[in-house]
Amino acid sequence: MLSTASPLWALAFAALLVLPGAVRPASKAWALAFVATLALFLGLWSLPGFTPGERIFGDHWNWSGALLALAGTLWVAALLARGGAVPWREMGFTRAQRPGSLRPALWVSATTLSLNVLVMNQSNFRLHDVPLETWAYQATLPGLFEEAAFRGVLLALADRAFTARRAVLGISVGWGGVVVTLVFLALHGMTMGTLLGVLPAALLYLWLRLRTGSLIGPIVVHNLWNLSVYAAHL
Repeated sequence: MLSTASPLWALAFAALLVLPGAVRPASKAWALAFVATLALFLGLWSLPGFTPGERIFGDHWNWSGALLALAGTLWVAALLARGGAVPWREMGFTRAQRPGSLRPALWVSATTLSLNVLVMNQSNFRLHDVPLETWAYQATLPGLFEEAAFRGVLLALADRAFTARRAVLGISVGWGGVVVTLVFLALHGMTMGTLLGVLPAALLYLWLRLRTGSLIGPIVVHNLWNLSVYAAHL
């Protein structure tokens, strides 16, 4: 779950991470587009907190900010695709899965989710009376608006800014993937608890996106991961 205390810090951190791309003529535009898109995403997500009547509906979660951030992300994606700069498929907006990727994606996701639940079950911390709104929110929006932005548009822009790739665990990943993952972590709060809880999930979402070529897997698994966190602590 994104932290409301860290957007400005995360934006500055992101700008620092893409600075090597911003000083190279060939990748400057992509690096700047990355920072601008992230700024729009964070601004729209944070907007309800600065306006009267903070929430459209719900008492516990920022539904309105999530929906605004999703709309802004899709707007940027449409601009990029219609202008011919970045195809929809390159941003992961496709139902097609890379040949041979579905079975390993399912096995890796199921194994990682199961291990995460087993580890969390060892904790003495327990949740009581989790509101229905929490289950509804975690089952829908986090995967949609966070994956569309981070493993979708932002990853595509960062990968355009940094084109070098290395083969790792069946995927081809570059500095763009590292940048997106680090910014994602920063937005969840850079504490030991969030590092241990969010980093494995962030790496899994990135691996799924690059392995399958689609955002479908990351969206579904992201929501399942969030739901499993609550289920494991009941």
